[in-house]
Amino acid sequence: MTPARYSIPSILLHWTMALAIALAWGGAQLAEALARGPSRTMVFGVHALMGLAVLALLLPRLLARLLGAAPRAAPRAPMWEQRLGAAAHLLLYALMILLPLTGLLTALTGRAPFDLAGLATLPNALVATGLRGTVKGAHEVLANVMLGAVALHVVAVLWHAFVRRDGVAGRMIPWRTRTA
Repeated sequence: MTPARYSIPSILLHWTMALAIALAWGGAQLAEALARGPSRTMVFGVHALMGLAVLALLLPRLLARLLGAAPRAAPRAPMWEQRLGAAAHLLLYALMILLPLTGLLTALTGRAPFDLAGLATLPNALVATGLRGTVKGAHEVLANVMLGAVALHVVAVLWHAFVRRDGVAGRMIPWRTRTA
């Protein structure tokens, strides 16, 4: 039987990861605006911790998605829309892997050890490789792609909520009453 909404673990992981992604992005924006110093170092450390949280939560999220039944595609949705939705979700999952990994590589290729907001320090183990510019550039490009993918995701949710009114948008709302 196909459920009408996602499981509670999937919903909780979705919103926890959405918050971590938003905090990571916001932290990067704030850190870039700050002058070099302890505050900037701390904010970049929190940014990195949020990225690592996304990476750590990805395996449980994938397991919840693969082991739990997912709701069907939107009722009467055209095939192009279903394929676009599947491609957008695949892109988001790929970005949730690639962004933290390129961020980690950026930290490991820095001139100095990377402070994770006072909780730990990552060594600059790969500083001699000369990869810093490449991985940092890739990380920034992927962050912009993530921003676009999240915007597309939000627009799709709003489309389903206010134009289609087909119930799809409510599948990830934790306080909605369970149906089917």
